Amino acid sequence: MVPEPHADERDETLVAGMEPVAEAAADPQFLQRRNREMFQALIHTFQGLLPSDKGAQLTALAEQLLLGIDDNCAACQFTRDQLLLPPPRDPRRNRFLLRLVVGKVSPLFSGPKACMPRALIEGMDSYLKKAFGPMIYEELNAEADQLLYRLNCDDDQEMWRRIRETPDWARFVDTIFLRILFRFENFAQGKKTFMTILDGTMQELSHFNVTDDHFFAIFEALFASLYDQLGSEEQWLRWDFHFGDGTSKRINTILEQGLARYIKRRNARILGSGRALPPDKRGPTGPRK
Repeated sequence: MVPEPHADERDETLVAGMEPVAEAAADPQFLQRRNREMFQALIHTFQGLLPSDKGAQLTALAEQLLLGIDDNCAACQFTRDQLLLPPPRDPRRNRFLLRLVVGKVSPLFSGPKACMPRALIEGMDSYLKKAFGPMIYEELNAEADQLLYRLNCDDDQEMWRRIRETPDWARFVDTIFLRILFRFENFAQGKKTFMTILDGTMQELSHFNVTDDHFFAIFEALFASLYDQLGSEEQWLRWDFHFGDGTSKRINTILEQGLARYIKRRNARILGSGRALPPDKRGPTGPRK
């Protein structure tokens, strides 16, 4: 199940000022009853200031106005109830795992730096289905469905920002991507399987050949953020705690094989800026031997 964000991780603007309306939330008729009481008190005040015949006319008019107030309150309550309902699901959107993955690789087929056709979307879906098999694919798809339904966000950048700002959700998504990453634990075989499946789908749809350059670009888009996270000893220990001792070392070994170009470019940028490369302290035991 997708975890709820902890209380201290929720947007405070969502809970600020909730106390005054707690009674209204518990009793849907509270506001309607309060409005009638306030209106009747106001009419009673005016009646004391008017002659008796005018007071009687005001009483008759007030009864008519109260009916209108009741109708408006009922309409407001209906609108409020509708707003509190979750957004309806689009039955045409059912590839939720793919949505998370495509959110990572979309710059490769859209935007100024696109280097592949949109058939990459279907190629990624073909890989996920064949690599995991129908049962695990549906399990991961259901998990992604829960998260995306909670997020209710169409913009990829906003979606990933909100995920990263909520530690429980970030860990939940990391779990999904780590399950994908571990398909490359035997890196040469994992890479071959990935390229074979992807190339077959993209050849069929767009007559596009997937090369090593394309593979490493996709791998970087999917997993570079995991490598950067492992630069933190705290994150290294956290993944070992959540997923078992030795998990972070396994992750790092796979990533160093698939991200060699990314790591080389990153180091070149550091040296090009006039800075020295920092000591390699990935892991909890200090510099590796």
